[in-house]
Amino acid sequence: MSAKTPRTSNLELLRILCMLLIIGDHLTGQGGIADYSTFSSSFAFCLIGCGSRIACSVFILIGSWFLCERPFRTRRPLSLWMSLWLYTVPVTVLCWALGLPVSFGTLRWAIVPTSTRQLWFISDYLILLLMTPVLNRVLHGLPRHAHRTLLLALSLPLVVYPTLFAEDGVVSDLVWMFLYEYLLAAYLHRYPDNRVCRLLQNRGVALFFGVGLPVLNTAARAWLEWQGQTEGKAFQYIAYYRTGLGALPNLLAALALFSLFRGLNLGSIRWINALAGTTLGVYILHQVPAFRDFLWNGVFQAQAHHGSVLYTLFVIGAVFVGGAILDGLRTKLILQPLQRSAVFTALCKKGDALAAELQQDD
Repeated sequence: MSAKTPRTSNLELLRILCMLLIIGDHLTGQGGIADYSTFSSSFAFCLIGCGSRIACSVFILIGSWFLCERPFRTRRPLSLWMSLWLYTVPVTVLCWALGLPVSFGTLRWAIVPTSTRQLWFISDYLILLLMTPVLNRVLHGLPRHAHRTLLLALSLPLVVYPTLFAEDGVVSDLVWMFLYEYLLAAYLHRYPDNRVCRLLQNRGVALFFGVGLPVLNTAARAWLEWQGQTEGKAFQYIAYYRTGLGALPNLLAALALFSLFRGLNLGSIRWINALAGTTLGVYILHQVPAFRDFLWNGVFQAQAHHGSVLYTLFVIGAVFVGGAILDGLRTKLILQPLQRSAVFTALCKKGDALAAELQQDD
C-alpha cells in the first residue's frame, strides 16, 4: 500500500488567514468594539472586517478545487454535521446551565442547527457537499464549451445582476453561489489555460485584485462611515461589494487570493495543516447564538475596549487559538471515536455506494 501523500500547506495557510478575517468581521460587527468617529479609526476597523465574505468564497474554491476531481465520500458531510451538532447542543446547554439568557427557541435550534440562517455558511456548505455526486455527474463528459456556456448563463443572475444593482435579485439563496463557485473551480482546474488563470498568474494583477480591491473598498467605506453617509446609494454599493458573495469585486478578490496562495511552494508543514483542520470548528464555536454575545462582552469585554485596534487584533488571535485548541481536543476525544464506530462506518459505506451508483455511467 502506498503511503498517503502529505497535504501541501499553501492553501492550508490561506484557510487560516480566511478564518482570521471571518472572526475579525464578526467581532467588529457583533462586539461593539468598532469606532468610526475618526477616519483613521474607521479605516482600521473597516479593514479588519473587510474580508469575511471573500473568505467564504475562498473556502468554497479550495474545497471545490479538490472535490470536483475526487469520488464522493459520505464521511465529509456526515463528519461536518456531527461537528456542528457536537458544538451547538453542548455549548447551548452549558450556557443555559450557567444562567445565560437562552430561550426555548435557541435550545430547539441547537438540536436542528440547519433550520435557520444562524450558521448559514455551514448549512449551505453541507448542501454543497451533498450535491457533489450530482454536480460531478453533470460535469462528467461535459465539453469545455458547454461548461463555459453554463458558467456564463449562471453568471447573469448570480454575478452580473448583483454587481450592477448592488442587490441579490431573483436568485438570493447563497447556496446557489456556492454551486456556481464549485462549477467555476472545476472549470479552472480542468482547463488551466483559461483566461482567468493566465491573468492571475501575473503576481501584480493578482495582488491588485486580491488585496488592492478590498483596500480600496475599505477606504471608501471608512470615509462614508466617518462622514455618517450610510444611507445613500454610494454606501449601498460599497457595503454590498463587501458583503455580497455574487459581487464581482468579491469574486475577483477570492479568485486572486486563491491563485496567489496556490502558487506558493511551502511544502507540507505539519502545524499549519493541523491548525487549518480546526477552522470550521472555530467558525461554529464562536458563532453559536447562545454563546457569541457572552464571548465578545463576557469573556473579552469588547465594548469596554471600544476603539482599541490592538485589543481587537488580540481578541481575533485569542479566539482563533483558543477555538483551535478546543476543536483539537473535541476531535481527538469525541469525534474520532464516533467516526470509528460501527454505525458511522455503516452509514459511510451505504452513502458511498449510493453516490457511486448515481455517478456511474449508464
